[in-house]
Amino acid sequence: MLRSLAVAALLACAALWVMSGAAVCWGEDWRQWRGPAGDGVSGERGLPQRWTREQNVVRRVELPGPGNSTPVISGDRIFLTQPPAEKAQRSLLCLDVQSGQTVWSRTVEWLGADPTHSTNPMCSSSAVTDGERVIAWFGSTGLHCWDVEGRLQWSRDLGVQQHIWGYGSSPVIAEGRVYLNFGPGENSALYALDVKTGEVLWQRAEPLDRDGT
Repeated sequence: MLRSLAVAALLACAALWVMSGAAVCWGEDWRQWRGPAGDGVSGERGLPQRWTREQNVVRRVELPGPGNSTPVISGDRIFLTQPPAEKAQRSLLCLDVQSGQTVWSRTVEWLGADPTHSTNPMCSSSAVTDGERVIAWFGSTGLHCWDVEGRLQWSRDLGVQQHIWGYGSSPVIAEGRVYLNFGPGENSALYALDVKTGEVLWQRAEPLDRDGT
């Protein structure tokens, strides 16, 4: 819907940007989907309450394509999942907070079927970071971990994820583990993995409905 305005995803970052004259002061980190406490609330004060294409926007950065994921912020870097022009590619972008320039980009490929809905582009799951590493889930393409400099730490193939609506759940990091709601689809399950190694610590299949389906 917003190919040339896919930058709208970065407007969420403006909620953490407070302008004072020519200086820009950066607020608290926003390291996961829905923020520090997972409730969509920021502890910052005096934030702008209204945005347009020009109002309260520090800068605008054009992205490769539209997407439903939200940017996450750690220190001076923004991490954002993006579907590049090539249909088989899934990407994670790292942008500089102050300049908006791309620091690095990492891409993985999936050549199999990957159905989704027209309102849910690929790479709709938000990345998560603990300040040392950043993790992104790309459905059937797997769960991938890079350090904040873009060096691959591990990749984990959790199997095929297929559903008419695609996927959109975002991984969460807590107490040395990364948790992922893998689904929807036939292989739906909750996973817990070691955040440093990607080792699957446990998985729990989605409970069946009462009628057995």
